[in-house]
Amino acid sequence: MKFKLIPYLNKYKWPLALGPIFKFFEAITDLVTPILVALIIDRGIPNGDKNFIITISVIVIVINLVGFGFAIACQKCSALTAFGVGKDIRRDIYSKITTLSASEMDKYTTMSLTNRAVHDVAQVQTAIGMTIRQVSRAPFLLVGSTIAAMIINIRLSLIFVAVMPIILIIFFFVMKKTNPLFVKVKTNLDNVSNVTRENLSGNRVVRAFNKQQYEIERFERANEKFMNVNIKVGTYSSILQPILSLVVNLAVVLVIYLGALQVNVGGLTQGQIVSFINYLTQISASLVAIARLIIIYIRTGSSKKRINEVFMMEPSVKSKENAMALDDKIPQIEFKNVSFSYNGIKDALKDFSIKIMPGETIGVIGGTGSGKSTLVNLLPRFYNVTKGEILIDGKNINSYDLKSLRKFVSIVPQNPTLFSGTIESNLKFRDPNASSEELTKALIASQSYGFVSEKPNGIKSNVERGGRNFSGGQRQRLTIARAIVGNPKILILDDSSSALDFQTDYELRKALKLTLKNTTKIYVSQRTNSIKQADKIIVLDSGNVVGIGDHNTLLETCEVYREIYDSQNR
Repeated sequence: MKFKLIPYLNKYKWPLALGPIFKFFEAITDLVTPILVALIIDRGIPNGDKNFIITISVIVIVINLVGFGFAIACQKCSALTAFGVGKDIRRDIYSKITTLSASEMDKYTTMSLTNRAVHDVAQVQTAIGMTIRQVSRAPFLLVGSTIAAMIINIRLSLIFVAVMPIILIIFFFVMKKTNPLFVKVKTNLDNVSNVTRENLSGNRVVRAFNKQQYEIERFERANEKFMNVNIKVGTYSSILQPILSLVVNLAVVLVIYLGALQVNVGGLTQGQIVSFINYLTQISASLVAIARLIIIYIRTGSSKKRINEVFMMEPSVKSKENAMALDDKIPQIEFKNVSFSYNGIKDALKDFSIKIMPGETIGVIGGTGSGKSTLVNLLPRFYNVTKGEILIDGKNINSYDLKSLRKFVSIVPQNPTLFSGTIESNLKFRDPNASSEELTKALIASQSYGFVSEKPNGIKSNVERGGRNFSGGQRQRLTIARAIVGNPKILILDDSSSALDFQTDYELRKALKLTLKNTTKIYVSQRTNSIKQADKIIVLDSGNVVGIGDHNTLLETCEVYREIYDSQNR
């Protein structure tokens, strides 16, 4: 779906329509004011008519107060529209991101998507707000002031007509130079954000390896590129207003000189000269406002392009029309000649086949990069298989509704992730309607009940972002407890007990066996002792299946498994 701004603006059509109207009336007050000032200079002051001067002055004040009221009303309309549209776009970007599969998420960094949802949307907001405030005022003042100046003296007005081509050339030059630079600004902002995020999240690793200076230099390189591009943009953008002011002010100087000659011969009055200069000043201000609007539109163009990239992404993993829901029973699972590649060049998993019967316990083991996580990520369809198929109860996994499938399968990833809130809110993440008895049962099974009950607020205790107020082992146990809630039909633990000691690991698996008797369990582990009681153990090596069997069978027939076991039990 292509990103279009009009549907968002339609929701706020009344403030969008009224804002420019209010600004239009404010512009009228600005145009009337120089005429009244000229009357004071030409009639009130020479005749010494204080009453006339006071009367006109009061009228000027009232008119300007009315203009101020119109400006406030326009500002209100501008804020309602701009921030409302921004809120709606951010909501839709976030909703879009949540539909993307892991394949699409791999193409963009977290900070790049964050910047698109925050900084690029803010740029669109700015453009909308500026448009509402200036779309009627600046052009109307420009045209109105030009006409008023021509009415006062057509010859002096020709001075401004003569400088218009110069102004247009300046506009064209700045636009041509800045347009491609704004895209680079966004790209370099993503780079700076990524480096910053990596350093903040991995600061302990940086300190452990004494790489502070290296990381500082890496950040400085990214930051310097960002700065250099912004300096170029700032240089071109900043010359626009001063050059416009210079050109217009030179025209004003020429008007004053020629106008003084006209005053001397009686062709113009002093008040008319003051009014003419005021109108030229308004023309100058209008041109500057239009120039700023053009620069904002150029920036917004690159932001809209980046937002559109998110909207145009289609998830490769999605439910088909008329997709089936899974039956509420423990299924049979079959991997049938399954291969998968992340980049289309080298298979991370090759020609893998196995049948998993309902309620079986499966162990998966292998060296780093052997394809263990790839295998378990295919079952909940985080990725689609490259070749072959996965069957659940004899039907292709792609024929099932995605939400139904992921409610059916509960997975605990390698890196335990907790969300800010409470322990209770995290445990209910999978099943919001879970009872307190279910939560307690999950805590006991995951070996979390002890440390949770010791906290003053128990299950109501706060959880900081990412679970930073818990140890690695506690985070792992809480994520396992979260996965147990709701009684999943398939439970996958992807090396999710690596931070636990052997005794806790043993108690955990013993409790899971009792608590989830009929659930199909798939354990990915680096420890042979953690999976040796499994009904079947899959041994992977560089994406290839080198052994399938129970613990004793693999010790006799699989050299890779035997080497792993011997290295851990010497």
